[in-house]
Amino acid sequence: MKTLVLCVDRDDDLGAKAGMAGPIIGRQDNIIAAQKLGLADPEDVDTNSILSAVSLYDDLIKKGMETEVVTITGDVHVGFQSDLILTRQLENILELLKPDRAILVSDGEEDEYIYPIISSRVKIDSVRRVFVKQSESLEGFYYLLVKSLKDVKVRTKWVLPLSLVLIIYGSLSLLMGAINLSESLDVIPGIGLSIILIVLGAYLIWWAFEYGKKARRIGRAIRQGSLSIPFALVAIMLFIIGIFLGIDSASAYASTLLPSDVSYGLVAVLFVQSSVWPFVLAMFSYESGKAITSFLHNGKLRWSSIIAMLSVLAIGFIVQGVADSIYYFLVQDTEFETLLIYAEILTGVLVAIFGAVLSASLRSEIKAKKKPEAKPGSGTS
Repeated sequence: MKTLVLCVDRDDDLGAKAGMAGPIIGRQDNIIAAQKLGLADPEDVDTNSILSAVSLYDDLIKKGMETEVVTITGDVHVGFQSDLILTRQLENILELLKPDRAILVSDGEEDEYIYPIISSRVKIDSVRRVFVKQSESLEGFYYLLVKSLKDVKVRTKWVLPLSLVLIIYGSLSLLMGAINLSESLDVIPGIGLSIILIVLGAYLIWWAFEYGKKARRIGRAIRQGSLSIPFALVAIMLFIIGIFLGIDSASAYASTLLPSDVSYGLVAVLFVQSSVWPFVLAMFSYESGKAITSFLHNGKLRWSSIIAMLSVLAIGFIVQGVADSIYYFLVQDTEFETLLIYAEILTGVLVAIFGAVLSASLRSEIKAKKKPEAKPGSGTS
């Protein structure tokens, strides 16, 4: 009975940092992979996972069990793309080694998302979790916190929500301050604080997503004559226009009332009603630029951009319908056409369903094309 000791690197740190492509088969190759990854990033926990898998392999060998150790790698874009690569590597390994059971070695819950995929193809007897020992002192905690924030994946998970809260709160405070500025100058300190919050939130997003590096890539794209740049500039202009239209609509309402009579909820609704479609058109322009550039460079249509545009269109209809319905209930405008509200929301739902069906059909088509490649030796001899 043959046992497979399987280590999973779902986010492909081996490929991104050590330049090694999976699957990695055998004790010696896995030790070499762990050494290269450890030298590239001494603090990457995947190094400990691979060494733990090798240690478990040695223990099973000492017990006289027939076993093999393998590390499979995914992709930096964790999700469907990485799991598809992991599945393909796993099927090739199972066909090559033909194990009867497997032991999964994991460094955390993220890698164990692939557990159902593995268990559906081979029996899993055990899952070994790898924990890295760290100092319990305050300095050690601070060091780990700083190091973890250098990881782009960690930053995007934790910094982005905080940045959005700062920007949204600062924008609404700035809007209220601008409305009340004509009545009293006491709101100036609040306006200054709002601007600081917006700038801080924008800086955190810039830092979290490493837009500095992306700006340098944009500079190279401009020198190479990429068409995505003009479309991106149009998208930025439309986004700014949407903000000004929203502020103008909200200010026009607030200017007709005393500050004490202004409904902040209605101000927000008016802002959304006037700005939602410029925002949608901005996303359309940005995705269109990526799709056209991809078609001219690769000769292939970028379906992900088409699906993204459908999703944004669906969100636009739904947000417009919800904003219109809230406006109807707040103002009680009898001339407002309620049928239009239902039509907007229904259109958004239908467009979203169409986008989901299109995405699912494209995925199934990709799987159908790649399935014959996964089992090259399955024919009769």
